[in-house]
Amino acid sequence: MTEDVAVDEVVDEVAEVVTVAFTGVAETLTEADMPGAPTVWAVNVTAAEDEFVLCSQVVNVTVFQATPGPWGFVDENVTEGSVVEVFGAYVEDETGCMVTLEGSEEYYFVLAAEEEAEEEVEETEVATGELEEEAEEEAE
Repeated sequence: MTEDVAVDEVVDEVAEVVTVAFTGVAETLTEADMPGAPTVWAVNVTAAEDEFVLCSQVVNVTVFQATPGPWGFVDENVTEGSVVEVFGAYVEDETGCMVTLEGSEEYYFVLAAEEEAEEEVEETEVATGELEEEAEEEAE
């Protein structure tokens, strides 16, 4: 092994991983059809934690690829249109940005808690109801 290779390996080991957590709607699943190809969900982001700015409103989340792990948890019950919670490693390059579950067993791609989904619906209903009440009062 040359010195250059050894130095490169050390640099890779200490590289900082940026993680992100967000909620969104699972839009499309692209499953690997060739050996080694990734399995990717396109997710329309609705809320990101810590006001982290993602490079796009729709983020590809790599949930599996034939590469060494560890890999995070993927909920098999997710379908198109599901509200999901994502936590993984954020990668940004010249083609855009993505999130991968590779690198930690703590990463996840799961259905959002029903409570959160219900709260979003209730907030929308309350706002809509208030607007309807205001419109009725103005009409009188």
